[in-house]
Order: sequence, then structure tokens, then C-alpha cells
Amino acid sequence: MTINTHVDLIGAFKADMRETNDALLTRAEIFVDSFDTTLGHIGELLIPLKEGTISRSDVHGDLYDLTQRATGRSRQDSITVFKNGGGAHLDLMIAKALSGWGS
Repeated sequence: MTINTHVDLIGAFKADMRETNDALLTRAEIFVDSFDTTLGHIGELLIPLKEGTISRSDVHGDLYDLTQRATGRSRQDSITVFKNGGGAHLDLMIAKALSGWGS
């Protein structure tokens, strides 16, 4: 039996805040809502990137990549992590998708 594990991280939003530890991040395939709003701004990724625990190449893609199926879980038994940095851009993306606006 294959067990799929996925962790959504949505609470930490400041440079000194974290919801998980390095052990999870080093084992997981990491995805983010936006490279611009998470990598250099939120402690969840900023801290382990600065410390060299993970590297930029450990972040497999952003929400755009996921929705375009350009990336995703590489194996059925992979642990995946999605870091949501939050922000109005997500609200806009959802509204656009639901309404067909801009299509």
C-alpha cells in the first residue's frame, strides 16, 4: 500500500516564523505559492535557505507550475510540502479561475 503524505504550511508569514522543522523540509518535495513572496521573506524557507539546510533547487515549483502541470509529486510515496506565503495575489488567482475573468 502506498501512503501519500502532504503538508500545507499556511500560518507563518514573517521572516522569523516557522511552522515546521528542517527534518521535514529535507525529506519533502517543496512547492510554494510564489517564489517572490516566500523564498526571501518567510522564515519557513528563508531560515533553512540561509543556513544551507535546503537550497533553491529543493523548491520544485510554484502554484503556477502546479496548475499548469509543469511539476508535481515525483513519486507516489513522496512527502510534499506546500508553503503558502499568503497575500492578495492568491485571492485574485482564485477569483480569476472561478469567474473565467481574463480568459
